Amino acid sequence: MSAVSFFKTQELHPPNQPQQKNSKRIEFPETYVTPPRCLVGLRALDMECSTHFRVAAHADSIDGRNYTAHIETWDDTTLYAGGINTLILKPANIDILSGEFSTEDDHPFNQPQLETSRRINFERPFLTPPIVVVWLNKFVTSSSTSTRIRTYASDIDARGFTIHIDTWADTTLWTAAALWVAYPEDKDHIYSGTANTMD
Repeated sequence: MSAVSFFKTQELHPPNQPQQKNSKRIEFPETYVTPPRCLVGLRALDMECSTHFRVAAHADSIDGRNYTAHIETWDDTTLYAGGINTLILKPANIDILSGEFSTEDDHPFNQPQLETSRRINFERPFLTPPIVVVWLNKFVTSSSTSTRIRTYASDIDARGFTIHIDTWADTTLWTAAALWVAYPEDKDHIYSGTANTMD
């Protein structure tokens, strides 16, 4: 079985004492012979609205016992609080594929656009179209308008899918990145879904 871990900046400091760099060494629920994959996604944010919104989350220093989780901002952005989830994929999960896509894989940071997409080809095909889940792990938007970001997968087949990172209306999305995971539709003990406030 794979596992999920959680980290929030409030474990390090209160929101009224913000820090730009936040990291924590997190122990895996079990010891692995070889390092697992650690896929980090944003789950909660509290940021100052007078400057651009800049945030990124990632994992590094991964070994068989633990990893370091990071959630950070930069320049003049103030991150009062933030939280991340990490999906930990065991080395034996070779039938679960994963990857990352950034809008900067498509166009430069200083040429923002409303919609960005890319066809992702699996390194090896599935027997049938898999379940694909995507989530954000980084974004930079302008403070002059509301922040609007959506990431999702479309056109899923056994060989690949199209990943999207979009905004709309007058939002300026300078950059964003999303992780994705694809698993067989009949994979036991894995459940996923989406939640939308507009529902």
